[in-house]
Amino acid sequence: MGRLLAVGLPVRAAALAALLGAVCFAGTARAQSKDGGGSNPDDAVAADEQAKDEQAKDDKAPAAKDDVPEAPPEAADDNSPFEKDGKAHKFIGLRLRNVIVPKFMINLFADGGATVNVFMIGPEFTSRKNGLEIDLALSYADYSMDPFLFKGKNDDQFAWEMVSSDMKLLYFTSDLLFDVPIDDKGRFSLLVGGGVGLGLVFGDLHRAQAYPGAPGSNPSPDDVSAWRKCSGVGGPGGPYCDGSNNHYGDYSEPSWVNGGSKPSVFPWISFPQVSFRYKPIKQLQTRLDAGFSITGFFFGLSAGYGL
Repeated sequence: MGRLLAVGLPVRAAALAALLGAVCFAGTARAQSKDGGGSNPDDAVAADEQAKDEQAKDDKAPAAKDDVPEAPPEAADDNSPFEKDGKAHKFIGLRLRNVIVPKFMINLFADGGATVNVFMIGPEFTSRKNGLEIDLALSYADYSMDPFLFKGKNDDQFAWEMVSSDMKLLYFTSDLLFDVPIDDKGRFSLLVGGGVGLGLVFGDLHRAQAYPGAPGSNPSPDDVSAWRKCSGVGGPGGPYCDGSNNHYGDYSEPSWVNGGSKPSVFPWISFPQVSFRYKPIKQLQTRLDAGFSITGFFFGLSAGYGL
């Protein structure tokens, strides 16, 4: 009985110790699970909210850029001189020209003569499109000339005539010019081309046989003051005043229509013509002209207002 009791006490003590150990182990495991063995739900929620906030910021950034207002385009300048292709630009204005008929050109076909300045003035209409300019002009030209000595190349020394003119011409002309821009704003351009036209002739062309004023002298034909008009056949002029024609005194040459040699119409042909245009604003242009025509060299100036 005593041995059984002695044996039973250690067995019971061992069983009790095992039971207490199991209980303690289970409690420790639960404590570890609560304290740090697993994730905290509050931390997970906070992390999720932070991620959503960052995503929202990223989504709003492009939208903010898109919402920035663009700068308004610059307003077109109504006074800009620049000319766009495909549109006709028209001007009405005034043209001035000075045609110089040099003596050396006259001497290509005749002897004598003098350098003559012919002034021209009149209205001008300009139309320009795609770099091609057309100038239409109505010009009054004064071909008045002081007396000078003149004769044909093959005539003898007694055939000198004293010639003067009060002729006027009314020209209808057209110039065709190609525009070469100099700057990118349309202010400066170089124009190259030519022109044609026809003039109606008015006024008189006077011519009369002439002889040296001093008997026996042989004055230069360039000194017209040393010569006199023949009043008829013979007389003080001797061989200078013959009967080959009736050009005496204040004789006026008839026109072509009346069987004479004075032209009724006269052509205008100019080539080449070079012009420089300055256009400060859309509504105004000015142009300098220079060129060569069948009557000589010419220089000119024109100004036009935009229509």
